[in-house]
Amino acid sequence: MQKCMACLVHFPPVPAMKRLPSFDALHTFSVVARARSMSRAADQLCLTQSAISRQIRQLEAHLGTALLLRQARGVELTAAGRDFLPAVEAAFDGLKRAVDRLAGQPADLKLKLPPTLALRWFMPRLPGFQLSHPGIGIRLSTAEFSRIHFEREDFDAAIVYAREAPAEALGAALFEERLVPVCTPALAERLHTPADLASEALIHLSPDHADWRAWLARHGASHPALEAGASFEAVDMALHVAGRGLGVAMADPLLIADDIAGGRLAAPFPAEPIDSGHAYWLACPRARQGEAAIEALHGWLREEIAATRAALAGLGFAGPAG
Repeated sequence: MQKCMACLVHFPPVPAMKRLPSFDALHTFSVVARARSMSRAADQLCLTQSAISRQIRQLEAHLGTALLLRQARGVELTAAGRDFLPAVEAAFDGLKRAVDRLAGQPADLKLKLPPTLALRWFMPRLPGFQLSHPGIGIRLSTAEFSRIHFEREDFDAAIVYAREAPAEALGAALFEERLVPVCTPALAERLHTPADLASEALIHLSPDHADWRAWLARHGASHPALEAGASFEAVDMALHVAGRGLGVAMADPLLIADDIAGGRLAAPFPAEPIDSGHAYWLACPRARQGEAAIEALHGWLREEIAATRAALAGLGFAGPAG
């Protein structure tokens, strides 16, 4: 009798799926990683340090790799920990958003951005965003605005001011910074050519006075006291001083469009900007890219920036290069 060939077919066993770590251990790891301290994490979670340490050890044993380096002044993430943390936080964020949707709760976005952009441009327009997107709440912070570390900062998105695009940037820059001299309308009436600036006090945004140096050189002008004058790290402070009639500062007209429209500030040479080499980007964790709330914010920012640029063009300000 002929043997059935089907009897000779071999089916290898399906490997068993590795059991996931406990949610408690994953949550503890994320809190410790953000706090960079077992004791601070214990306070936040209302647990003892020994319980925190035990959960971390159990998680590391389950994964077969070290996630944290214990040091005298706290803990640091290992390479494996840095790689694992975004996935853990994305998983918890996804669960929270799913629960909020089921419960009918509005989505909240925690947004970090530079203070001058926040105070003079973003916040006056925020009510418009909330009217068009009533299901999305925005919580703002300007703390340590010059950079963002999503792996250890509790933000959903950030507007980053930098020379190069951050790794988590969403597409092209929102806008490139273009600087012009700005002052009170009364002072602007005295400034007919760049050479007229020689008789006015200059307000600087950096100790090296690079912005003014570049603008004057571009326009073939000089200033007898270029090395003197007040210097401010915060653009908003420099603009406040300029708004008191105490000198001429440098700023991107987009950031002060409302001040220009309201007659609080003026730009005597609106069509003669310089490119600072910096730009503003919207960024978010890679795991969050494509989310509806972040995409809504991104689209709204681009629309508002385009509208502001159009309004400034009507006042004689030069548009973006190219």
